[in-house]
Amino acid sequence: MADDHYLVLARRWRPQTFDDVVGQNHITRTLQNAVRAGRISHAFLFIGSRGIGKTTSARILAKCLNCTSTDKPTPEPCGTCENCVSIAAGSNIDVIEIDGASNNSVEDVRQIRENVRMVPSRSRYKVYVIDEVHQLSIAAFNALLKTLEEPPPHAVFILATTEAHKIPATIISRCQRFDFRRVGINDLMALLRKICDAEGVACSDEALHAIARAADGGVRDAESILDQLVSYCDKEITFKDVYDVLGLVEWQVLHSLCEGLRQHDVAVLLRIVEDVVASGKDLAEFTQEILRHFRNLLVIKSGAPEDLLSLPETEVKEMTRSAESFTLTELIRLVEQFAELTSGLESQLAQRTALEALLIRLAKRTLDVSLDSVLEKLAMLREGAMAQDAPTPLPARKRAAPPPPEKKSPVAPSAPKKAKAKAKAKARGAKTSRTDTPAPAAQSETVDPSEVKAALEDPHISQVVDVFKGRIVDIHEEPEHND
Repeated sequence: MADDHYLVLARRWRPQTFDDVVGQNHITRTLQNAVRAGRISHAFLFIGSRGIGKTTSARILAKCLNCTSTDKPTPEPCGTCENCVSIAAGSNIDVIEIDGASNNSVEDVRQIRENVRMVPSRSRYKVYVIDEVHQLSIAAFNALLKTLEEPPPHAVFILATTEAHKIPATIISRCQRFDFRRVGINDLMALLRKICDAEGVACSDEALHAIARAADGGVRDAESILDQLVSYCDKEITFKDVYDVLGLVEWQVLHSLCEGLRQHDVAVLLRIVEDVVASGKDLAEFTQEILRHFRNLLVIKSGAPEDLLSLPETEVKEMTRSAESFTLTELIRLVEQFAELTSGLESQLAQRTALEALLIRLAKRTLDVSLDSVLEKLAMLREGAMAQDAPTPLPARKRAAPPPPEKKSPVAPSAPKKAKAKAKAKARGAKTSRTDTPAPAAQSETVDPSEVKAALEDPHISQVVDVFKGRIVDIHEEPEHND
């Protein structure tokens, strides 16, 4: 019908019970058990990234508390009673959803404090769901403290946020905290396959894998991408369609980039960037794809299991061959540099890859690539080489022994001048022997040439030099001293 309003897949397939929530079993099980046992807290804090079920779980919990199919809260709401239907539609007057970004002042919190005292009109509990609660001001948080700690028995607060570090500890301590996880690729692919089968859309496994990887653990993002692809491809989605619609770069391009780096071919590298720009791809996304690619190569090179890659089998085989062209040290250097390049994007991928590179470097004890260790080892090599080239010190001259005392002989009266000259010469010689004799030279340590050669062949030194090939380290030699 022309007046039918189209409902996007993310809303049409929004979970209505805890059993429908994907990838959050550790949370749904806890909440169901709490409702079943009657251990219902007065305040909950849901933490996690976007689109993984925080607000959805809050609505389901509100239905569990207020479902009228039973005379008490139930872990399995019927979904058909008046309260369940109105809560799912967001029109129940006893379930108040508040946007923390636009209602973040003290006056807004004061209004909540006044309304929370009134009993629910048609439900057991009055539920306040405050989304993006981290955007409340400090004054608003302080105004909420007392009410959050001791609310009326009919009130339940559910706070949701994507940035837990911005919430004061005084608020966190008054709530039961639940950390939502990013959904795994396999769980996302299963959900997308279920949606495709129900919608009558043909989609290959490679295309579903590409969608799930692009969603980066977000259920809503995955469903939105699928919705866009259905509009683009109608009833059949291929692997190439996903890359065309999302503006991704095919993995063959990344392999060509790796080969260009290995061959030091600047022309190839610049041509790849030119092609990416000309095709309208996002360079920020392309940089993250490069980082993700080198992270996968590092995982393969370090001997980690292949299931950590979440890649198709054909691509894993190709990446295994590509990883053989790099050393482990080179891959660590590459991922650290690309992680630093993408750090301005504040992406979780850059943070995770930098952490993994650090852990691999620490796990491989032979890899010591810190700047201090490099300079220390280079200085040791330089000192050894200088000691090898230094001239052998001359032996110290022996101190002249004082002349034996001469026997006094009577001087002939006929030669007084000759005796006087001889006495003066004797005095000069004694003085010279006392003042001009140099001190014994200090012994100089010499380095065995075989030890220097062994140090140069040390694999630690070769790895260190290999890491710093791309950096400039000036080692100035000391000026020669003339002996």
